[in-house]
Amino acid sequence: MTNLKTLTAAVALATFGMASTAAMAQAQDPAQDPAQQQYGAPEQQAAAAPVSDEDLQKFVDAANEVSEIRDEFTGRLEGVESQEDAQALQLEAQEKMVEAVEESGIDVTQYNEIATRLQADPELQERAEAMN
Repeated sequence: MTNLKTLTAAVALATFGMASTAAMAQAQDPAQDPAQQQYGAPEQQAAAAPVSDEDLQKFVDAANEVSEIRDEFTGRLEGVESQEDAQALQLEAQEKMVEAVEESGIDVTQYNEIATRLQADPELQERAEAMN
């Protein structure tokens, strides 16, 4: 059950993180070739590289922290009555999740790449579960 929570949290952060990372990348370099913005060739090459044990351990540590943050904020969201308060709590949770990931020693992009690969790579899943 904990592994499922961890993977769920990883996917949640990946979903939020990818959207904000893509928006930040476009805002920072609007002159970039549109084909590169859409396909991100360097990112695809990086995704093909094997995940080191060190990076996977950092991911697992970060995912555990993200799971705790998600659990905390899920409880807090249940008591919120307005949409504005809910959005503020979601933003706060996302900021704390990003901070937890970065404090683990990997960046959000790396975290998202590993989270995405975990969904499709049973061997990587086994390695991650063994580290948990």
